[in-house]
Amino acid sequence: MITGGVSTTPEDSIDRRTGREKVSGWLAGDYGKVLLAVLAFNVALTAVAWLFGPSTPASEGIPKTGIGSTLSPLSHTYRWDAGNYGEIAEHAYTGSFVPVRAFYPVFPICVWLVKTLSFGTLGLLAAGFIVNLIATWLACVALLKISRFFLTATRSHWLVVAAFLTAPAAFFLHSFYSEAVFCALGFWAYLFALRRQWLWMGLCLIPLTASRITAAVFIGLCFLEFWRSVDWKPRGLLSWKILLFPVAYLGLGAHMLYMKLQTGSATASFTALESASTWSYHKFNPNILATALTELKVTASALLGHSPMTAWTLMSHVLPTLGLVLLFAASVYFFVALRSDGLPLALFGIASLVMLTINNNVVSVHRYLLPCLVMYLALVLLAERRPKLRGVVYATVYLNSLICGAIFIRFTAGHWAG
Repeated sequence: MITGGVSTTPEDSIDRRTGREKVSGWLAGDYGKVLLAVLAFNVALTAVAWLFGPSTPASEGIPKTGIGSTLSPLSHTYRWDAGNYGEIAEHAYTGSFVPVRAFYPVFPICVWLVKTLSFGTLGLLAAGFIVNLIATWLACVALLKISRFFLTATRSHWLVVAAFLTAPAAFFLHSFYSEAVFCALGFWAYLFALRRQWLWMGLCLIPLTASRITAAVFIGLCFLEFWRSVDWKPRGLLSWKILLFPVAYLGLGAHMLYMKLQTGSATASFTALESASTWSYHKFNPNILATALTELKVTASALLGHSPMTAWTLMSHVLPTLGLVLLFAASVYFFVALRSDGLPLALFGIASLVMLTINNNVVSVHRYLLPCLVMYLALVLLAERRPKLRGVVYATVYLNSLICGAIFIRFTAGHWAG
C-alpha cells in the first residue's frame, strides 16, 4: 500500500494502530488517569504559592544549608528541613552541620541521580520536583489498587486517592521533602504483599528502611499481611519468605555502615538530634499514654479558649493531636468493619500512633501521618457502608483541602508548618 509516497504494508498499519491503542489504553487506565490527577495537584499548589505566597519569605524558613535559589519558580518548595535534604543531595554527609545526619539518604540520592542524569541541565529544585512528581504518581497508583481489595465501588477507589491528595499535610508531597518517596515505597510494598508477590515486596522494603525509621511500621504491616495469607496459622510462618522481613533492614544497615565510614559513628543518624538545641523536645519516653494525655489537655485548652491558640500551639499540638485521634478511630473502625481482613491495617495504625508519640511530643506528627493509608481507606469504607454519610466524606475532603492550602501558604511564607 502506498501512502504519501511511502510504501507501507498492512502489517505496518496494524502495528501502528496497535501502538496507538496501547498508548490510548494506558492514558485511559490507572496510570494515565492518576498522572493527570497528580499533575493537577502540583499545578494547583504551584498556583497557590505564586498567587498567595509573599515575595520575600520570612528568613526563619529559608534553609541555612543546601543549595536552593530563592529566585527559582520552585523556591516555595525549599523551606525548613528541605535544606538538610538539599545538603545531602549536594554534599552527602561531608559537611560540618551535624543535624543533617538525622535525615535519611534515599530521597536525596534520587534527587542527585536525576540531576546527574540531566548532565547539569536540571538544578537541585527541578530534580527534586521531578522525583516527587513521579513518587507521588506511583504512590497514588498503588493506593488506588490497594483500595480495590477493600472497597467495591469505582467511585470509592478514586475517593481514597482524593482523600490522600487533600490531606492537611499533602503539600509535603510537592515540597523538597522525602514524604512522596516514602509513601511510594511503602504503598507499593503493601500492594505487593496483598498480591502475594513477596519478593517484590521485599525489594521495596529495603530502600524504605533507608528512607525513615518509621519504615518499621510498614515492615510490620507487610508481615501481618503475610501471616494473614496463611490464615494466621503459626505453621505458615515456617517459610523461607519470612526471611524477607529481616532482610528489609539491609537498607538501614547500608546507611549505618556509610555513616560509620563517613562520620566514625554508625549511629550518627540517631544521635544527631542531640546536637541541635532546637530539637531538645525530642526525648525518648515509652510512656505514650502520658504524652497523649498531655497533648489532649493542651489541645482541649486551646480549643475551648482557656489558653491562647498561638501558631505554635495550632501547628505543633492541636493539628497533630486531632490527627492522632482520627488515626485511632480509623484503625478501630477498620477492624470492626472488616474483622480479620482489616486487622493488619488496624494494627498498622495503632503501631504508627505508638511510634509517633514515643519521643515525648507530637511536633510534625500531622506530616508523619501522611503515609497512614488506613485513615483514607476507613473514611471511604464508612461512606460505602453508610451511604447517608457520603456527604460527610465529601465535606471532610473539602475541609482538609482548605486546611492543606492554608498550611501551605504558611509554609511558602517561611513560617513553621510541621
